[in-house]
Amino acid sequence: MNIYLDIDGVILGTRSPKGDVMWLITFLLDNFKGKLYWLTSHCQNGSNRIAEWLSDRFPEDLLQRMVSEIRPADWKREKTEAIDFSVPFLWLEDTPTAAEARALISQHAENQWIPMDPNDPEMAIEAILLIMEQTEDAEGKRMWSYRNEDRFDLDRLS
Repeated sequence: MNIYLDIDGVILGTRSPKGDVMWLITFLLDNFKGKLYWLTSHCQNGSNRIAEWLSDRFPEDLLQRMVSEIRPADWKREKTEAIDFSVPFLWLEDTPTAAEARALISQHAENQWIPMDPNDPEMAIEAILLIMEQTEDAEGKRMWSYRNEDRFDLDRLS
């Protein structure tokens, strides 16, 4: 399953505590290796300004993982141009355009959008829960994992 991430309103500029946003990013990096994509204006029209945009905003080790393990998804006019609709995906986005919403609907993929509300302080935690829920297989088997040393407090997440 591919995961597409916006930056503004999802990773930055939210009321979610920075630690919660870091948990979300770490969870994604640990569980969706090779399937993470930046889908943001910072990767539009062939540019990739992720490193400069995120520098000094996250610990260096996490920043390096974000820059090296999350690939830029190039698009020109609408972000949905970069989504591979042929494979399962989730898109973490705060404000899709009307054209992007129509593209999701036309591909019967509107349920693949995880609406992110930057004004909700629980947004990052709620996103983790939704991703966990949507990435279980038909028998309820987890397609993700966590370790006790991870910073997740699963009691808090439920």
